[in-house]
Amino acid sequence: MAAKPEVVAYLVENLKKFSVEALRDQLKEEGVGAADFDEALKAAQKEAAAPKRKSSLAGKIFLAGGLAAVAVAALVSLSRKPEEPPPAPAPIPSPEESGYIGHYGYVVRLPKDYVAVQRFKDDQKTIELVYFCKSGTDPTQFLDEGLYGQLGIVRLQASPSEFPNDLDGLAALTNTVSSRAASRGEKLTVKNITISSMRGIQVNYELPKARIEAFILGDKVLYYFMTGEDNDTFRDILNSLRDANSEI
Repeated sequence: MAAKPEVVAYLVENLKKFSVEALRDQLKEEGVGAADFDEALKAAQKEAAAPKRKSSLAGKIFLAGGLAAVAVAALVSLSRKPEEPPPAPAPIPSPEESGYIGHYGYVVRLPKDYVAVQRFKDDQKTIELVYFCKSGTDPTQFLDEGLYGQLGIVRLQASPSEFPNDLDGLAALTNTVSSRAASRGEKLTVKNITISSMRGIQVNYELPKARIEAFILGDKVLYYFMTGEDNDTFRDILNSLRDANSEI
């Protein structure tokens, strides 16, 4: 079996740049069979070891000899390097406000220079965690709730709600949160809040660990916000929450 000149030419040019297996996989995707590759590899290695000479015109014109299909593939291959995907462009933070669309279709407006980092607490992706933080914040600090205040982090947990968005649901939610805090010996104050058409409560914990929490009753989703300080950033994020089902 004669080696195909266009494959040989491609291998001669790239053998010093990439491994044989990488080139084999690359040309396999372009329609070059194993036998054709092996023959071309032998010829390319022999040619590479020989004294350099000017390439013949036939070696440069890949469409010659009735091998148009493989020729076009070889030309495409020459334009890209095997196993070297182009680098992803670096994100450019927008100085303007932007919005985050959550797993359950809700929307939160991000303050200037803020980003949203999403995770899930379960494999079924029913409990969504979103960290709203300044661009460039170290994600490893998300686990240390004591740093939320000084780093300006606001955490949101969105999950299916067991409380209806009505007065009975609000009362049940308040009782649940208060009972849990009492069992932990935490000192807190609770006030009712309204976000768009949704009812909720804001909880200010004083002891033993100061923090701010807000629970918002969506139509089907319970939104649980947590941060370190009741400041403008927290209030802007909280008040921007929109639940499509609750707006109907």
